[in-house]
Amino acid sequence: MKQQPTISTPNLILLGFAGLCLAIALAIAWVLGVTLFFPDGVLAGHLAERDDIIRAHVDYLMMAQFLFIFFLLFRQYAIEPPLWLVAACCFGAFFNPLAFLIRGLTPKAVEVMPVEPHFPLQALLSFSLTTVGFLGAVLLVIRAVWQLRRRPNDSCQKTSNPPMQGFR
Repeated sequence: MKQQPTISTPNLILLGFAGLCLAIALAIAWVLGVTLFFPDGVLAGHLAERDDIIRAHVDYLMMAQFLFIFFLLFRQYAIEPPLWLVAACCFGAFFNPLAFLIRGLTPKAVEVMPVEPHFPLQALLSFSLTTVGFLGAVLLVIRAVWQLRRRPNDSCQKTSNPPMQGFR
């Protein structure tokens, strides 16, 4: 019987966060659906800005998709990403959409409010980590594919090469 390859801890973390982001997106979809059919209900009264809730829903779906894709690519090419890269991807995937969710649930005053004082710092950190994490993940995959391209007979065969190490 052929032994299944093990999944590294960083890849399991990616998969776990992908599932978390998808679960949050589905929960938001249920809230949006219920409030669509019951616009005067108690639940609808808690949504301060429906458009921001929709943005959070779409963003969580996209982040879940990216994390699932990176998990599958890392597994396909036997890449063991460094933990810092996975942490950056997961932090950004969780906190980028959370900003929309918080804005959508926070009641606004009648006059135009300035940007929340904490938002620029949170956004800078979240956007930066997401960018570094996702671009780093793409670079690891490109490097793995490039190395396979240079070994013509290995690309179609299943090998038992040890996992590639990330940026350490």
